[in-house]
Amino acid sequence: MQPITDVAELFRHQRAVRAFSDREVDQATIEELLTAATHGPSGSNSQPWRFIVVRDAAVKAQLSEVYETAFGEAYATRAPARAADRQPWTEVPVLIVACVQVPASTGRSGIQTGASIYPACQNLMLAARARGLGSVLTTLHRVKRAEIHEILGIPDGWDSAAIIPLGWPDRSYGPNRRPPVSEVMMLDRWSE
Repeated sequence: MQPITDVAELFRHQRAVRAFSDREVDQATIEELLTAATHGPSGSNSQPWRFIVVRDAAVKAQLSEVYETAFGEAYATRAPARAADRQPWTEVPVLIVACVQVPASTGRSGIQTGASIYPACQNLMLAARARGLGSVLTTLHRVKRAEIHEILGIPDGWDSAAIIPLGWPDRSYGPNRRPPVSEVMMLDRWSE
């Protein structure tokens, strides 16, 4: 995919990319993407995030095994159409695990923690797409949260909100397809 500098075009070309070439993503690029992530908005400006960059083949293999088990359980009767395009995590150049600090007052993740970590993830993914990289936000791993946390050594008080496979796409992707705004917008109150 070609780099994009026009913001409106960037939004229209943000795609879920699940298959990557074997081209390496250098550390400087990863750090640029994480810098973009850390400039995302967060609830009360708390910035409660940490990002685990997974490159090690053995760690990716462990994560892939757990994820594939979760995928099989979730889609035992019928895999989604997009499943044919997805690549095992062992073949993905980089996995970025977005972690968020769990509020001590509740002891669990919720809307406020999501409101902090997911804008950071979106910033990361848009920065990646602007450079010609592909990514996809995944959360299915959460059904195997304990196993994922054990593999990655994520301590109590932190939660893995998303795992973002990242790399150079295996092919060119066109713009995303969305309905016109007139189909999703209502004025002043729910009117559907």
